[in-house]
Amino acid sequence: MFETGTLVDGRFLVEGLCSSAGGMGTILFVRDAQAPEQRLVLKYCSHHAEEVKNRFRREVRVMQTLRGNPHVAPIKHANLDHVPPYFVMPYFERGDLTQLIPRLRSNLAEAEFCFNRMIDCIEQLHSQGIFHRDIKPQNFLVGNGTIVVSDLGLCTEHGSATAMTRSSQYGGTPGFMPPEFWNGGFKSADAQSDIFMLGVSILNILADAESPGDASDYIPPPLLVVIERACSPDRTRRYSSLAALRQSLTLAFDTVLNRTSGTGGVLGAQQAIVDRWKSTRSSDVNEVEVFLRELEALQPNDQQRVCKDLPTDFFQALASTPLPQGWLGAFLRSYMNMASEDEHGWSFAEVIASNMSLIFYSPHSTAEEKAEALRTAIVSAERQSRFAAMDTCKAMIASVVDQELSQRVVDVMLEESASFLRNVDPLACKSGIIRQLVAQLNADSVSGTGRNQPGSNPFLD
Repeated sequence: MFETGTLVDGRFLVEGLCSSAGGMGTILFVRDAQAPEQRLVLKYCSHHAEEVKNRFRREVRVMQTLRGNPHVAPIKHANLDHVPPYFVMPYFERGDLTQLIPRLRSNLAEAEFCFNRMIDCIEQLHSQGIFHRDIKPQNFLVGNGTIVVSDLGLCTEHGSATAMTRSSQYGGTPGFMPPEFWNGGFKSADAQSDIFMLGVSILNILADAESPGDASDYIPPPLLVVIERACSPDRTRRYSSLAALRQSLTLAFDTVLNRTSGTGGVLGAQQAIVDRWKSTRSSDVNEVEVFLRELEALQPNDQQRVCKDLPTDFFQALASTPLPQGWLGAFLRSYMNMASEDEHGWSFAEVIASNMSLIFYSPHSTAEEKAEALRTAIVSAERQSRFAAMDTCKAMIASVVDQELSQRVVDVMLEESASFLRNVDPLACKSGIIRQLVAQLNADSVSGTGRNQPGSNPFLD
């Protein structure tokens, strides 16, 4: 269309082909007669279809709206009435992000900087109500000391009623598109759609893999957890925002790059566990061990603060993880120290009891660990006088069948002076030894006999 040596609009001298790989445009090297010292590129619409031309014009309009934004490829000049329409922007001497893949795979610190810059770029679009809809490494340009996002031809346009011409049912790049794009979701793209494509882009940069499940040999587990959640087929399970993605990614890199210290290390490990559980409903024993080691290294006050803020997702992951002997017991001691404090709200006893019930019912917990989980729940329920927590404790006690666990539960009940244990229904108890103790406690309650008085122990009567 524009031959080498052509002077476009009497101003831009075509010096040769830069790239013809774009979906709807060809890019040429040009010199601006008004500033010949600058090397520029001219992109023109190389398709005749009206819809493609409209998308090209949309790209230019959006880029002009964002003029001056350091995260978006800048436009120096545009002529949308020209045949074909074109725009001119600076030349990015290092090409797109695909050119940096070997370097980023060997230098994760640089990879982190790159990924955060990608998030910055897309965040700028989202702040203007614009979703890119075609995120991939090829659409981030590198040069002039920075990284910018480009190729906005498929983005939603702020204020547009249709967000795309009516004939477009879906768009984007196969391999990067979220599954909802194939099922009519292209026009209703949102932040989660862009987050999916960012996740796939990060995966593409770090490994030659088509899915997170194929990349476990190439990507450190904390980073893989982040990618798995970002790329979840279910958009509701992805990160809720770019800010959430950035935070989780930073914590993962804290672990991978050994930047963790103090509570930062344990919080990063905790986040990796939670992210993996939310994304895949699975746990990784190595990640759990990292968390438990980091927790054990903290001062008691810091341990209590961390234990107090642990979410239910963490306990669900913990309960599903077969751990080496002793690890879970050490955690339960830290959690008991927190539960024994009066500083937390009275309703928090329900949370503690619920969390401990997950450990109690876990097939991976030993009888000793189950008993200590029950003890923690009992102490908190009694201390805070929370009836719902007491009911959870009673249900745990009544469910016991195993003989070893029965004896350990009996010991816990005898050792903890919790008055509500006298109200356990003996007929609901599946263990004979527990049923016998509960019946005796009930009888003592009616007669007023204290269980610590001589002769009150049913096993000595």
